[in-house]
Amino acid sequence: MKLNWHKRLFSMLRPVHMSGDETDGSEKTHSPTFLIVNARWQSLSFRLFLRTLDALYRESWATPVGDRATSGNPPRVRIEREDCRSEDGLAPIGLWRNCYDQDWLKSLRPHVRASLKIIDADYDFKLPALKHVRK
Repeated sequence: MKLNWHKRLFSMLRPVHMSGDETDGSEKTHSPTFLIVNARWQSLSFRLFLRTLDALYRESWATPVGDRATSGNPPRVRIEREDCRSEDGLAPIGLWRNCYDQDWLKSLRPHVRASLKIIDADYDFKLPALKHVRK
């Protein structure tokens, strides 16, 4: 999967910047299902970009090209419900303006918003096309 275009963006993100997970109820299943907990700071475009990356990863994990299947546990089954929970999370500094949710930004005090050092341009979230999405 060719994602070199996104190297700079990836270098600015850490796991703490991603959405979270919570288990889908108290019943244990194999493979467990996790509900996505959205990070409020993420714009819809950024969130869709990350969800598409998840789908691309699951696709390449399930059907590797020119290699054996990866051993070990499969990637987590993560689902997003319309009524999913959101939390503030920790927003990374220095991303492009379309990475941040505009309503979330408006809710911040001016000095906090300024401390994010937002790049005054839009990020191009282009990705390779999905062949099919496995859930």
